[in-house]
Amino acid sequence: MTIFEMPRTERVIEGPGALAGLPAELDRRGLGRALILSGRTLGASEPFGRLVEDLGERVVGVHTEIQAHNPLEGIMELVALARDTGADVVIGIGGGSAIDAAKLTSLGVSEKVDDPRDFLRYSLSHGLLPLARAPLPTIAVPTTLSAAEWNGVAAFVDSATTRKELCRYLELTPATVILDPALSALTPRRLWTTTGVRAIDHAVEIAYAKNAHPFTTALCMGALKILARDLPWTARDPEDLEAGLRCHQAAWMSLVGVHNVPVGLSHAIGHQLGAAGVPHGVTSCVTLPHVMRFFEPATRGQQEVMAGILAEARGALEARSAADEIELLFERLDVPRRIREFNLSSEALETVVEATMSEAEAVIRQAPRPVTAEDVRLILAQAQ
Repeated sequence: MTIFEMPRTERVIEGPGALAGLPAELDRRGLGRALILSGRTLGASEPFGRLVEDLGERVVGVHTEIQAHNPLEGIMELVALARDTGADVVIGIGGGSAIDAAKLTSLGVSEKVDDPRDFLRYSLSHGLLPLARAPLPTIAVPTTLSAAEWNGVAAFVDSATTRKELCRYLELTPATVILDPALSALTPRRLWTTTGVRAIDHAVEIAYAKNAHPFTTALCMGALKILARDLPWTARDPEDLEAGLRCHQAAWMSLVGVHNVPVGLSHAIGHQLGAAGVPHGVTSCVTLPHVMRFFEPATRGQQEVMAGILAEARGALEARSAADEIELLFERLDVPRRIREFNLSSEALETVVEATMSEAEAVIRQAPRPVTAEDVRLILAQAQ
């Protein structure tokens, strides 16, 4: 017998201009003390300023200095800010880091975390301490395709070890998600494209996981088809809002069941490359084709389906291998594909190997074949 945990998202508001529906959504839910989190660029934009103005007295705090990968010290500052302002909802607007920051702030406030080291007790590598109470509500407004808004997973970096740590609680899933392609049209195209590759990585790894489920596999294959078709187009034309919304929906489809069927080795390596300084979405551009080739003997049937979807999207009558088709798509997207572009030392890469293996039970537990540290070293060498 297996148990499938249904996603916890309660409401999705989508379409051009959907951001304007946020004040009414707060009122509907009886929330009137919002802490809003974003990155610096988005926080300085005209739509962001207009939103804060429209929310008026519903806003008790605004923080526009979210850092990539969420260093633990920064999260503790946000927890203190949420407490000091008496926030009753945390709104993350932006990419995965902003949305994860909202989840982590919610967790820290509700669990009364005062010491940064105590946060580790809520991470996968330290046992996931059971929650004592319901987290603060969160709302997510994504402007990238990293799909952090669809689950209760949140990442932060422990500066003492330089490792990325993961919290995973269904209760942290944002209850409301707002998909506004007019807002995400402002996202720099390189960031949009690389996080789209991240969504492709979700779809691939969940579709060939050892415990793959028909529900999630069907959604992942649908997501792969949409992204292979529309991501290159939106990389060139951010003003095609219909295509932009379809990409948001595909990112949703790629990760909606992750609490049941996990992502895998490409993500585990990517988490730690991210902690070493490689941008979040870029890690999948670097790792995915090599991980697919490593798993190909154990996932031949699934990868043949993927190859057909990818070949159709580029208008080819015959498909190459799935990994080769992914490489062709990455060429069209013009994304970074080599570790050497980021000047990581051999010592840093060995730390990546060790930290990846520390995620064996948490992230790569459903890998299609066993994974050793030497396998990870070989994949990193191929990606170098």
